[in-house]
Amino acid sequence: MTPLLNGVILGSLAIHLTLLVYAFVRRKWVRTHLSWLALTIMFSAVTVATYLLPESALLAGRAGRGAALILALAALLTVYGALVITDVRRPGERSGLRGWLVLSLVGVIVLGAVILLSDRVRVGQAEWLAETLATPSLVSLVTLAGLAAVAAVLLAITFRSFYLAVLPESANRSLFWVIDIALILVGIILVISGIPTLILLGLIVLTVGVTGSVYAQVSYRVFDIRSSLSLFLRTLILLALMALLLYGALTLLNPIQVEPGIQQGIVITLLAVGLTLIYVPLRRLSEIFSAPLLHASGTNPTLATRRYSQQVSKAVELDELIHVGTETLNEVMGVRRSGLLLVNDIAHTNGSVELLVIPGGGFVDMKDVRGRIARESPVYKRLAREQSPLSQFDLEFSPLYRDMQDSERQFFGSLGMSAYAPVIVENTVIGVLACGPKVSDAPFFVRDLELLATMANQTGVALRNARLVADLRHLNRSMQSLNSGLEVANQRLDELDQVKTDFVTIASHELRTPLAQIRGYTDILDALNEQGMLDQDQIGGMVNNLRKATERMEELISAMLDVSQLDVNAMDLRFAQTTPEAVVRMAIEPLTDVIKQRKLTLSARGLRGLPPIEADMQRLVQSIRNVVVNAIKFTPDGGRIEINASLQPADVVSGGDQEHILIAISDSGVGINRDDLELVFEKFYRGHDPSLHSTGAYKFMGAGPGLGLTIARGMIEGHGGRIWAESTGHDMEKCPGTTFYIQLPLHPPEKARRVLPFESQAAEGSA
Repeated sequence: MTPLLNGVILGSLAIHLTLLVYAFVRRKWVRTHLSWLALTIMFSAVTVATYLLPESALLAGRAGRGAALILALAALLTVYGALVITDVRRPGERSGLRGWLVLSLVGVIVLGAVILLSDRVRVGQAEWLAETLATPSLVSLVTLAGLAAVAAVLLAITFRSFYLAVLPESANRSLFWVIDIALILVGIILVISGIPTLILLGLIVLTVGVTGSVYAQVSYRVFDIRSSLSLFLRTLILLALMALLLYGALTLLNPIQVEPGIQQGIVITLLAVGLTLIYVPLRRLSEIFSAPLLHASGTNPTLATRRYSQQVSKAVELDELIHVGTETLNEVMGVRRSGLLLVNDIAHTNGSVELLVIPGGGFVDMKDVRGRIARESPVYKRLAREQSPLSQFDLEFSPLYRDMQDSERQFFGSLGMSAYAPVIVENTVIGVLACGPKVSDAPFFVRDLELLATMANQTGVALRNARLVADLRHLNRSMQSLNSGLEVANQRLDELDQVKTDFVTIASHELRTPLAQIRGYTDILDALNEQGMLDQDQIGGMVNNLRKATERMEELISAMLDVSQLDVNAMDLRFAQTTPEAVVRMAIEPLTDVIKQRKLTLSARGLRGLPPIEADMQRLVQSIRNVVVNAIKFTPDGGRIEINASLQPADVVSGGDQEHILIAISDSGVGINRDDLELVFEKFYRGHDPSLHSTGAYKFMGAGPGLGLTIARGMIEGHGGRIWAESTGHDMEKCPGTTFYIQLPLHPPEKARRVLPFESQAAEGSA
């Protein structure tokens, strides 16, 4: 073994030891498990150290130094493959590490068995490849086949990762591993070649490959392959052009006879000056030639910043700012999409802020998408406190963001963007400007992030102005809405005031008539009594009229008391089992004479056969009678009133959870305006001019104080039911009619049981 080779081996071992120490020092920055990286360095060092063994050394009594070399290489490829596979896998993807380790273990076992069955292993010795081609041995064939299989699998995995990578930085990292795998494999092939010169070169290449692995592990962002290739091609083209130029100049000067001395110095000086003057256009020419080959397109920061500033300064509305800003940003930055997120710093007080995605630009289909970022999150510290940009690749792979919450990582991953820059106004972050991947699929470099940060600062003023305009317009709309609400409220107050005025008019009229009757008959009785002219018939008639007047007053006072009880939710209901037929019959029975006098037709259908219900008999009869009386009052003489009842399933009309009885009371009266269908249930409300009021309780267009339907609704709702009216409109001539619907459950809800049923009270009393 030559001294040079020994020196290279010792130097390589020293480098391996240094790499191992460096990996442990930087263990917090290692992307995958430190064990895979440490084992890769160690087995690479073992591979190098095998050449310190004498060529005649035996393993297991038969195999030579080549066996140790093969086993060391097998172990190296196993742990190196595990390192590569765990590094290139995508987030959330199964790495396939277990399968790789199982196959590698099987390969090592097979290789060990083949070595034990062989007398001597020639791998790594001089001319072993030639001997393998002439008389192939099993060990040599298994070794070459294993190398080929490892190369195919690792390159396939890294190329797959390259093509499936979402971020350009991830694709660049996969491409770096392709190069590093090639270096490792080339180094291994040279190491086992058996030729001293190639072995020396192989040890160097292998050491470089292992160094690249350490670099990739401790540096989450490796150097850009495409930029390096672009620089190499530009330099190569420039050198080629300069060589051609120099060759041409020397060719032209060759026939010229120049005497040594001053003349020769002048010629050389002119040649140097000419080449210097031509160098600049040649360099520009080389960039022009290389740019189409690499699809390179440079962005002039000054022009990009000026154009972006001019465009966003024109926007005064948020939507316009999003549209103009994203289109301009896409153009000047050469990205596929961009967007804006607003920071809501006061939405959450639990140590986090809210990021609201603004639809438009690159966020067209992301309406109402929100995300939360903790104030102690490294992302918030980077954007808000350091006021610096960052990339999506940083969020996913940088050790600085390992402590991010999963919800934050998922939120930024769902945006599909590649870079973010804070929008700062008065030293406060109010938004985040986001950029998608570049059209050229190139990664975001530091200069790109700085340019994005500059544009984000320019966006701050425009965004603040746009938000001020939006706030002013929102305030204007709110004021208009409040004004409209005030107008409606004022109109409602006017209506209520008119209702109260009408009530006073009606109540005074209602009370004045029976009071006048009482006063008149008492005066007559007094006068007749003084004259001694009273007889039994006269007394009986006057007393009867007095009784009617007092009953009318009692009805009015009773209605007012009922409404007051409903207002304070103090009306008690006593439930007992009854039938809808009995309730309706008792409600309309006292109205028989009135119906005949008015020549009305009243019919009731569907009541027989209905199941019994639990109800307060007196209150339910009063409610239905009030509705029928309302139909009588507003139906012209000779009209008709129909009562229809039916059993409805649970999912009809109200969607309740039990069956219910539906009673429809229809008339052929004057109808109700659509706008008044709910107002008729309000206290004191009347749908016509109170000046047309008639004192007759059942006359056409006669009316009381306007409390009957209010009482009916309160009592029916107390039973767990509901009442509503339907009509096509009010018309005194065509009489379109009105239908009142009363819905009653078979069993009222528990909250409706204000007083125990009579049966329960009797049972408790007897107990």
